[in-house]
Amino acid sequence: MAYELQAEERETHLNMTGDNHAQWEVFTDDPYWIRRLEKMGIQPFAKVGFGFKYKLSADQVLIRKGKRHVSEAQRERLRHNAHFGVKNPSPTAVFAT
Repeated sequence: MAYELQAEERETHLNMTGDNHAQWEVFTDDPYWIRRLEKMGIQPFAKVGFGFKYKLSADQVLIRKGKRHVSEAQRERLRHNAHFGVKNPSPTAVFAT
């Protein structure tokens, strides 16, 4: 698909209405975001010009204050827990028949 828009003309918008905080509507005409959303299995529900509209659930969108800063001690604890988490059997495995 050929895109006639220049990079500085491409847009991505996230919209949420006040009466439905469980859903986001996304419009994008940026090929980067179109590929990324469709790679995640999200299909557009409408085509508008060169762009597409998608619907996302609220838990698919994360807005945070800034980049997450993790101390070296926290990183080590995460590594340690991840290492031992793989070796521990699932609590439900005990009840499997």
